[in-house]
Formats: sequence, structure tokens, C-alpha cells
Amino acid sequence: MNSSSRVVKAKLPARVIVSAVLIGLFVVGFLVVAVWQSGSTITAAKMTGLIVSKEFQPSAEPEREITLNRSGAVSSRNVAGEYIITVEVPRKDGSKKVVTVWLNDKARYDAVKVGDSFDVGPYYVPSK
Repeated sequence: MNSSSRVVKAKLPARVIVSAVLIGLFVVGFLVVAVWQSGSTITAAKMTGLIVSKEFQPSAEPEREITLNRSGAVSSRNVAGEYIITVEVPRKDGSKKVVTVWLNDKARYDAVKVGDSFDVGPYYVPSK
């Protein structure tokens, strides 16, 4: 017999196929649960409340504010004072947390009104 006409097929046992499918399903399931759980913590961290007061504290003299951004670029501008808003954020236990937010942009300060909803997440720095 000619050896070139002969085809040898290796047969995989059913146990190997079942094991591979189960491992694949476990890995995909683990990834789905991990992504779902990581998104739930971000939602829980969102702190949105109602603005209860606005306050502008003018400085005695206009100040020059110098800012260094992440890329290292330096910018400066004149600042007339501090733009402060106070936000009441409801907690899960029913109490309310008062958060003071300092805005550095007059346009943003003028855009919000007392009673508006405000997300303090980007501005909030927890105390130690």
C-alpha cells in the first residue's frame, strides 16, 4: 500500500471537548460579571444633589491665577474672587450631606441656579 494515500485522523475524546467548552464558558462568564460589577461601583459613587445656595466672595484686589495643566502648559488669568455653591446630596440612609463646591469659571457659576440639580462628583475632594 502506498503511504501517501492513507489519511490519519486523530479523534478527540468527548471529555476534552466538554472540558474546553466548560472552561471557555467559565472565562466568558467571569469577564461579564467583572465588567458588570465594575460599572455598579461607578454608579454608586455618583453624587448628585440640589443647589441650596450660591455665594460670590470678591477679593480685595483682582488676583492673577496661574495654572499648570497635565501636559505642562502654563496659563494665567485674572480672577475677581471665589465662586462658591453649596449642594445638598442625599445619602442612602435618608440623611443629607452638605458639600461646598468652589467653581473657577464665572460662566459655569452663572449657568446654575438655586434649586438646580448638580453633580458634585467631578468637584468633590473627600476630607481625610
